[in-house]
Amino acid sequence: MYSYEKTLNKSAEEVFGGLHKLLKEANWLIISYIDLKEIFSKMQKEIEPYYILDVCFPPAAAELVKDNEDIGAFIPCKVVLIQHGNTTKILMPKPSVLSKEYLDTDGKVAEKYETTLMGMLDKL
Repeated sequence: MYSYEKTLNKSAEEVFGGLHKLLKEANWLIISYIDLKEIFSKMQKEIEPYYILDVCFPPAAAELVKDNEDIGAFIPCKVVLIQHGNTTKILMPKPSVLSKEYLDTDGKVAEKYETTLMGMLDKL
């Protein structure tokens, strides 16, 4: 499977807040985020909350780039939060799977860090 997926009985805002706290405690960063609901509302299109986050652990990025500089096509890690009613789906494409498929790498370095990130997502 190319991604980690999980559905929670929480709003996207609650999941975002909890994830932000867990990332901060582990010295990970939210490099950027896109709030599609806000963007679409400016075009008079309504959707439920939908966030796309770029998250990074700088030592991991350094190790990954050293292993294969083309990994930049797959990092920082994406975490997508999609709210449907009272639930939120979390989706995270796995850099290890993508790098094995498209780069000359075994994906082990990426797997080490994505496992850490998935562990944080499991705590939500």
